[in-house]
Amino acid sequence: MTRSASTVLLAVLLGAGIAGCDSGSPAPTASASAGGQQLLALGQEWVRCLRDNGLTRMPDAELNQDGYLQFPIADDYNWKDDLRNHQSIIDTCRPIEDRYPPNAFRPKEQYSAEDLRKLAQYAECVRQHGLPEFPDPNAAGEFDFSGTSLADGIPGALQEQAAEACHEIWDGDLKIIGATGGKK
Repeated sequence: MTRSASTVLLAVLLGAGIAGCDSGSPAPTASASAGGQQLLALGQEWVRCLRDNGLTRMPDAELNQDGYLQFPIADDYNWKDDLRNHQSIIDTCRPIEDRYPPNAFRPKEQYSAEDLRKLAQYAECVRQHGLPEFPDPNAAGEFDFSGTSLADGIPGALQEQAAEACHEIWDGDLKIIGATGGKK
């Protein structure tokens, strides 16, 4: 799990994107397939809305190397977890989110039934090798650490032990949600 933990992916932006708000100025509109500058303008509009409504540490929107919109986590501030605790901000800014075109974000990776079976086996293996609270994957192939001792990070030695023991079951990336800390 060492490699996987370094590539921990949080759930997509609270569903298929994140909400926005009406700034009162003419809003960039995005067609079914928007260009990079349109996506970036729409993303920055959403960021301004979040900041104006209390999420003042929200990072700037960026386009990744593949041209998808992203809002990178910086300075140990996980804006996704913070936003989940502010439904009123989500609701206020939802009109911008609703304007995101289908090409705004990297498509979710879809797991096959066989992949989900392997992920469940991987979770069982990890539990047997020092991390008894490691959850089973959900239907989207995500491991939800919420409410477990793992939410604050996995001690490095235990992480390496489990990764070494279980890498033959699953050696791909793991999608972890509900985690707030790094490895200890």
